[in-house]
Amino acid sequence: MKLPVFIPPPLLAAFGLLVSFSAQAQTSAQFEAQQQQRYAYSTFSAMSAPVVLPMDGKADWLTGLDVSFAGKIFPHVHLDTAYGTSSIDQGELRTGHHDPERRDAVTFQNVEFGLSGRLDDHNEFFVTYAAAVEGGRIDPIFEEVFWKFKNLPGAFELRFGRVYNRFGIQNTYHPHGFDWIDQYLVNTRMLGEDSMTTIGTEITWLAPVPWTSQFDLALGVAPKHEEHGHGHAHEDEHEDEHAARYAAEESHFAEGQFMMVANWTNVYNFNDFHQFRAGLSGAWADNHSGYRTSIYGVHGEYQWRENGFDPGGRYFRVRTEAMFNRYKVEDEIVEGRDPQTQQDFGAYMSLLYGLPNNLELGLRGEYVAGNYDTDQDSRFRVSPGVTWYANDARTLRLRLQYNYDNSNERGTDHAVWAQVSFNWGGPEVR
Repeated sequence: MKLPVFIPPPLLAAFGLLVSFSAQAQTSAQFEAQQQQRYAYSTFSAMSAPVVLPMDGKADWLTGLDVSFAGKIFPHVHLDTAYGTSSIDQGELRTGHHDPERRDAVTFQNVEFGLSGRLDDHNEFFVTYAAAVEGGRIDPIFEEVFWKFKNLPGAFELRFGRVYNRFGIQNTYHPHGFDWIDQYLVNTRMLGEDSMTTIGTEITWLAPVPWTSQFDLALGVAPKHEEHGHGHAHEDEHEDEHAARYAAEESHFAEGQFMMVANWTNVYNFNDFHQFRAGLSGAWADNHSGYRTSIYGVHGEYQWRENGFDPGGRYFRVRTEAMFNRYKVEDEIVEGRDPQTQQDFGAYMSLLYGLPNNLELGLRGEYVAGNYDTDQDSRFRVSPGVTWYANDARTLRLRLQYNYDNSNERGTDHAVWAQVSFNWGGPEVR
């Protein structure tokens, strides 16, 4: 086992003091702006869709906004359920841990409890305990537990603990913040059934430029890789036709192995109404076979808001991510032979159009290239959807989604899902 690199906080602070220029340090912009009834385009937030929560500094027990213990600790409660049907066994179509589990049955996708601590100008923390109900069993886990030091000299931030890595955009969201009922294909193919996670230290630096240019570097170890036992039924059906030479699941980052995740994100406000976002990501660690896995990503986003930084009005957002990985795993056929390097590619594009009546229309397109040697199928999915929010705080959400799903192994399949979500509480510490 390789030991992770540990950089003491005092050393980082001292380094920041040596920086010859000064930049405005990061703050909890989303939380503070919403308390002032303003919109904030946050680099990372818990909710994916562009929304302004109507916070006014007073506790609202119906929505959970501004409810706190001594004005320091803010609780969160989330519940996501789905019901629908698919043209084949849902276990063959499902890829994410929180995706709908069975057709013609209710899936409790996510039951989540969290606490956000905002103690002072420099100290925050976040804890979230979540579970999905699968096959009558509950798999609870502390998805994120971290302490955050912000407003450090030199425009630095630090997060210590278990964090969802800032890799691209989607990887930072918990299920209650998803734009869609199921996870993106490329995220589950490249990063795993749950979000890619590091236990260790994450260093963030905000560059001194006119726009937001943020660099994140996570150093730590990979947590235990949870096996949820789904999405592989098609391999048995096609076993006689083709046997995988390499086991794709071996390419995941191995438990306890040192991993490094880097992310560079830029946010540019052209004016009050048009915002742009773009960046690059990379992740490196040894996999279960003892070889290296490398993952690279690029992400981009454009957003228009009718009212600019004021709340309400229509909005339009287009977001895209593409990922590419390279890895070696043990050769299943020739023992002792140096295995060949494998690779895969995937991408998605998501469009959302929001109306003033809390109705949101969406369209998603996805593709993963697949790999013959690892028996990973090439897959293409298109999903139109519509979402209705019961109030501006989005406490209750009703979502309807259709999936057109085409695979080179299964052919064309269809699925229709309805989701009911309940969200109680304000913005989470990110």
